[in-house]
Amino acid sequence: MENWSNRILNLASIFLPWILMAAIAATGSSQLTPTVGTLLVFGVFFALTVIGVAIGMHRYFTHHAFKTSRTIKVCLGVLGTWAMQGDVTRWVADHRRHHRFADKRFDPHSPWFSDRGPISNRLQGWFHAHMGWMIYGRVSQPERYAPDCLADRSIVALSRFYWPIVVVGLVLPGAVGYWLGGEGEMARCIFWAGAARVALLHQLTWSVNSFGHMFGNKVAGSDNESRDNVFFALLLLGEGLHSHHHARPTSAMNLPKHLDFGGWIIRGFEKLGLVWHLR
Repeated sequence: MENWSNRILNLASIFLPWILMAAIAATGSSQLTPTVGTLLVFGVFFALTVIGVAIGMHRYFTHHAFKTSRTIKVCLGVLGTWAMQGDVTRWVADHRRHHRFADKRFDPHSPWFSDRGPISNRLQGWFHAHMGWMIYGRVSQPERYAPDCLADRSIVALSRFYWPIVVVGLVLPGAVGYWLGGEGEMARCIFWAGAARVALLHQLTWSVNSFGHMFGNKVAGSDNESRDNVFFALLLLGEGLHSHHHARPTSAMNLPKHLDFGGWIIRGFEKLGLVWHLR
């Protein structure tokens, strides 16, 4: 039963942005060409959501790469939830399981293995790692992989209010758009800075799971197929430096440092006193 409820939640997260875009387009597609204001709102919300995933979901909640206050923790959790990639607890459980079984059986999203064993067809492996695992894969048990999240009241609250937070992330760009330019700009901002932002970030994040374990450079001595990919590193605040991340998963900064913008943002937060005890 848990597997099915998890699959339904994943399918909703995958297709809701596209359904929302189709609904908005059906009401007046001629008005959806982005303006300068639309692009600015998109850029701000995209950057905030990438920070929520790369620095919040990944480096903080999953790997405890630094410490921070409850307020910043909640802010990072909200921004990460705006990505519609599952609540904090589920995200953490999946990613820790990925590291525990990296490119071996039971890795939830390896292009080389599924829960059933090796994947010989490369296209099938790519699809499994990119999004197939969310549709037919096994649930990563939070009790096993994320007990700290289950014991944290702030994270429990973030997980409980997952869908309200997601909705806020989709419609808040519209509120900004309405303030900038009325109803037309509101529709454009919901379309581009709301739904399209989520759909784009889905593809980029999933690409680290798929392409990031198939193409690129490997760290010498690596025992898995994770790869460094500069393209995804630049778009995702250093998350594309995946082989280096697997070599030093709890580090607040990936190598090479000059490509890890997420690491530099964390260093900036440290200078401001927002985070501390960087690993």
